[in-house]
Amino acid sequence: MQMKWGPFRAGKGFCAAAWTPKGLSALVLPESTPSKAMAKLRDYLPKAPDADRPPVSNVDERLQAEVRKALSGRPFSWRTYDLYFLTPFQQRVLTATSAIPWGQYRTYGWVAQKAGVPKGFRAAGQALNRNPVPILIPCHRVIAANNRLGGYGSGLGWKIELLRLEGVTVQNGTVN
Repeated sequence: MQMKWGPFRAGKGFCAAAWTPKGLSALVLPESTPSKAMAKLRDYLPKAPDADRPPVSNVDERLQAEVRKALSGRPFSWRTYDLYFLTPFQQRVLTATSAIPWGQYRTYGWVAQKAGVPKGFRAAGQALNRNPVPILIPCHRVIAANNRLGGYGSGLGWKIELLRLEGVTVQNGTVN
């Protein structure tokens, strides 16, 4: 499968994205340099036969615009993904998570139920921890049943920041 990737400026740094002709496969939250973003991007992806090719400079303008919207606290939309390297369960978890509206949140249990495994809230959490497309597949909108934040693959600071950008109040590790 031919995959392309490249960095782009967004927020206070540089994001990186990887995609196939079918859709977006990975996205990295802003890092301080393009090379740091690209290094982190490789961690999200399985080893591809063309992984040694250099990045491209023309990352889809629409993708860049949607990421910039998300990082500035505005509603965004992206629906074309190619997550072929994830398990069917992981894909169902991410599909369920994509249905959570901007500015709202749901529990890990809700996501597990929607993914077809009602008691699989821990497994859903693990799948979300490995979300290769944070922000656009909004795993930051998923919290623990007691309104506690839970974890976040890109760090709890990012989860708090993204929730606040969407107008969600976070105090002492709890959403209100």
